[in-house]
Amino acid sequence: MSGPKAFRIVTRAEIIAICHRNLARLDAAIESWTSAGKRNGTIEQKDIDKVIVRRDELRRLLEADRFIELQKQVAAEIAFLQADSERRVERAAEMAARSNRVLRRSKAAAEALLERLQALKVEIPADIRSELSGLAESSERLEAAMAKALLLLPFQAAQDSATDRQRELATRLGAGERRDTLRDWIAGQVQEMEDPALGRVDTLLGELRGLGIDSSPFSDRVALLEAEPLVRRSLVADSLLLDLAAAVKDGRASARLADELRARRAELSVMKSAEANSLLTEIEETLASPAPSNRQELVKRADVLIEEEFKAMAAAERRRAVLEGLASLGYEVSEGIATAWVQNGQIVLRKAANPGYGVELLGGSRSDLLQVRAVGIGSSAEARDAKRDHDMETIWCGEFDRLKALVAKAGGHFAMEFARPAGQFPLKIVSVPDVSHEAEVVESSYRALSINPPN
Repeated sequence: MSGPKAFRIVTRAEIIAICHRNLARLDAAIESWTSAGKRNGTIEQKDIDKVIVRRDELRRLLEADRFIELQKQVAAEIAFLQADSERRVERAAEMAARSNRVLRRSKAAAEALLERLQALKVEIPADIRSELSGLAESSERLEAAMAKALLLLPFQAAQDSATDRQRELATRLGAGERRDTLRDWIAGQVQEMEDPALGRVDTLLGELRGLGIDSSPFSDRVALLEAEPLVRRSLVADSLLLDLAAAVKDGRASARLADELRARRAELSVMKSAEANSLLTEIEETLASPAPSNRQELVKRADVLIEEEFKAMAAAERRRAVLEGLASLGYEVSEGIATAWVQNGQIVLRKAANPGYGVELLGGSRSDLLQVRAVGIGSSAEARDAKRDHDMETIWCGEFDRLKALVAKAGGHFAMEFARPAGQFPLKIVSVPDVSHEAEVVESSYRALSINPPN
């Protein structure tokens, strides 16, 4: 097949650029994973070290030219980090919800114990009374206050509320065994107070905390809900639950956009254009802003710019690979010819050894499809030697095979779209402005000799 041909090239430089983009996205995924894990206290330094080791191993695949393996493993690692981060956020949300439930139980138990002491007319120290009255900020402080308050109960009353073992353990403040026993006692006192509506509120508050969102704007409404009678809570909770669910939904969307922006920032950071640097600055400012409003727009703009720059780089590398290959095969490749190819959409390269012939190259600027065909150089009005034209097409067939080998040797990939056999179409004749008059005279003389052989 030595007639017109259409083909695609993926150069080594393009493959390496793809790998760099993938590694940049991996770095962004690691950043997001680390940030969420540290914020929620769900990762340790040893977890981070393991991820960094795996990242470095993937980088070494690039150095070893194991490009396909690298792309597959990077995609798998990013998917793992995203799924692992979601699991850790869920775990943090569950821990926060559990902490809220424990605190609520402790407050209910403290209130019950305070009422018991007051009913028995027991003198309660001011510090214990303040803690039991709900001023304690944690379930641990409430439990410590209740442990002290249990010791104030008269013996018989204490028997009704705690065993000797519990009283003994209550005196050992800070002991883990005492705390577990006390919590069991607390749970036993307030089982009847568990409320599904408050449980759903706790779950949503935990999700907000896992996402790193301040839940304090809802604190007053939660406190009012807790103060409602049990029979009214479900009705009162509806609006609060709707607002909490909306806040969680918005928080998840915001977190996803932040992760996407980090990925685009990582890709833009390896680009050198002024446009890339300008957009990179905008993304940095948006990620640092406490209330960004243009994240979605920035993601779209970044995608367009990244794709444009990558396509431009890939097209330039394809043109370079083809021109360098043809130059090594004896075609005249002058300075600035690549620019002319971009501007005109096509160029003609003359064969130095046969100045009346060359190759025409088309495409490659807006798509990755390139076209090439052997051409005659001269005037279409002149008579042609069909046999010689066919011979030159056949020679070009061999040269094209050599061009494919050169691209492959340089680490690129060559894929044919179609190839027409020599002679299926008449040889195209082109007139190239920079072909010298001397070359035209030589070729014209050769044609005259071929058509009118000497006697």
